Amino acid sequence: MSYKKVLLIVLAVIVLLALGIYIGFKLHGNKNTADNAPAAPDTATMTKTETDALTETDTTESQTTNTTTDWLTYSNFTLSYLVQYPKDAKLEDLSDPAAADIKESPCLKISNDNFYVLIGKVISDDNPPGLCFRTGVGADWTNGPSDTVTAAGMEYTANGMHTEAASAGYYKDFFMISPVDGRVKIEYGTSVNEKYGTITKAQAKDLVHKVVASYTPAE
Repeated sequence: MSYKKVLLIVLAVIVLLALGIYIGFKLHGNKNTADNAPAAPDTATMTKTETDALTETDTTESQTTNTTTDWLTYSNFTLSYLVQYPKDAKLEDLSDPAAADIKESPCLKISNDNFYVLIGKVISDDNPPGLCFRTGVGADWTNGPSDTVTAAGMEYTANGMHTEAASAGYYKDFFMISPVDGRVKIEYGTSVNEKYGTITKAQAKDLVHKVVASYTPAE
């Protein structure tokens, strides 16, 4: 065998060995990457609770929780408006004489232990405040606290009345607004004992604000 043939064979063997070593390193590196990658959750073997938790985690950042999604809607046929309220709240017709149907009430009260909302017919000579609202509500309470609330997409600022016994954790206030649609006046307030109750005054205020904000004139 000639010298040139031997040299070519040696070179070919070297090239094959180098190629084999390169392929081996690549395969080994890919295996390590795959082994170290976090495994995707096997939803087929997960319990319903685990699946729900996974879904909740995936959607937390992209969705905003709406605390009023399970609220009920009240429709008033006489004054033509809609309002939403928590399921644990109570609806009362405070009109005198009483309405034949609560959906025709000219003086509706929505309340639970910590808040109330009164939605009543606009005050006039034939409908004085005492028939629905507190005496003096709607007066110019320049020395009282102010509160800003939204109703039917518009913002209102009202002066109100406030009492408290901070040492006992007791707070109570109420306000009144007159939505520009001119159909009703809305009185609302909170009553909270932070020492012995289950809700703070801030939570009660947030709750009553959401009820008032849901007020919508109906066509």
